[in-house]
Amino acid sequence: MEASSSLCFQVSGFSLSKIWLCLFLVLVLQNCSPALSDSPYLVGMGSYDITGPAADVNMMGYANAEQIASGIHLRLKARAFIVAEPNSKHVVFVNLDACMASHLVTIKVLERLKARYGDLYNESNVAISGIHTHAGPGGYLQ
Repeated sequence: MEASSSLCFQVSGFSLSKIWLCLFLVLVLQNCSPALSDSPYLVGMGSYDITGPAADVNMMGYANAEQIASGIHLRLKARAFIVAEPNSKHVVFVNLDACMASHLVTIKVLERLKARYGDLYNESNVAISGIHTHAGPGGYLQ
């Protein structure tokens, strides 16, 4: 084992602090399960790959307006979270690996949700937001 600069030991690519964090989270989540099972809320999550073309795409960077992508470093995701009361209200939050989402993106998503689910989802219970990265494509603001 070799000490790193943060005084944590490296074991097969994992630092000791990461291992302790994982163990802590497992213990916390195990102890929370009875409270979570009694919750009156339904919670769901999902993610979807929104990575676009690998090259020739204008980036969202503010330092160089001419910056064009030439490959993929990390895949981009959309992560959706929904909280609902059984047979009642629903709230949806979608977080994009993009700088931001335009109002047009939200309108188009709401149109598709309405076609599939009727009036269950609308602008009062659906929020779409970006993580505000400048290292992703800029095409979400069309």
